[in-house]
Amino acid sequence: MPRSRDSITIVRLRYIDTRRGLRLVTADICKEETLEVVERKFDDLSSKSLAKVLEEVGLALIDIDIVEEYEGKMEEAKRYIQGKNDRKVLAAVLKVEPDYFITGDGDFHEKEIEEKVDMIKSRELLEKIR
Repeated sequence: MPRSRDSITIVRLRYIDTRRGLRLVTADICKEETLEVVERKFDDLSSKSLAKVLEEVGLALIDIDIVEEYEGKMEEAKRYIQGKNDRKVLAAVLKVEPDYFITGDGDFHEKEIEEKVDMIKSRELLEKIR
């Protein structure tokens, strides 16, 4: 089962959103994992309540652009990371070419990957955009 720490957010600051000053982007697999984790964590709820929770999470994701087309970068991603889902995430990062790649997943913190993309901690990003 996916763990919530696996959810990755890719931030690209080049495309300015006038309301927030930044654009949040994530790979489709991250959205799927997020919904799976929420469903698992709230499985004690009635089906009606669970549906409401999933609806709210879906609404929270509306402002995040989902990258679904990254197949052209999968071969490159395979050279740097092992896990199937991690490869999808890295392929999306390589496709989008974000200003900052935010992840808590230690699998991405390898020298070869860090040379390809600029990783930043969420705390550091918040300091930059304040």
